[in-house]
Amino acid sequence: MINRRLHTIGKLSALSGALVTAIILSGCEGGNEANSTMAPAPAQQSVPASAPHPDVMSKSAQIEAVKAALFDDPENPQLLAALGDSYFEAQRFQEAIPVYEKAIKANAKDVDTLNDLALAYFYTGNPDAALTTLEKATGSVPEYKFAWLSTGYILISIGRYDEAIPPLHKAKELDPSGTVGIEADNFLKKIEQLKAQKAGQG
Repeated sequence: MINRRLHTIGKLSALSGALVTAIILSGCEGGNEANSTMAPAPAQQSVPASAPHPDVMSKSAQIEAVKAALFDDPENPQLLAALGDSYFEAQRFQEAIPVYEKAIKANAKDVDTLNDLALAYFYTGNPDAALTTLEKATGSVPEYKFAWLSTGYILISIGRYDEAIPPLHKAKELDPSGTVGIEADNFLKKIEQLKAQKAGQG
């Protein structure tokens, strides 16, 4: 089974890069930052076109293994969350959503799964459902720093910069020197850059 804490941290570590990429693609950044942080692509090896990518194979195998475990215990909230995580890691967000929803029905206090469900909603184009789900997480466990960071990330991504500031400050307050606090600080700096750029264009 996937370690939930490591899984969540893995998602969070990708958020900053994903946000920068989204901003660059939307034309809000000049692109120099992207060029300075992008690593060169590895050399391509000759692989038959029909051969599945090793990462896809491992993710598919992981999904099938969790499904097999669920066959004997279909309502197990930990296994359901693990299956949702496996779909998420394979970027099969639409498939992750109903599994996460079922996991939450089995264990409404699982804020890790609420956070992951919110991100899956967001990545399938439903930021309103994402933010509502994150409100449930922060309302249930106000000290759950990951949900505050995810809230800030989503609000920045949809251009609601001022609204993103309080949850990011909360995430930073809850984890001032940890991964979440550092990511929150990065997002806050990004907001200042974007607002300054917008003011300069006005």
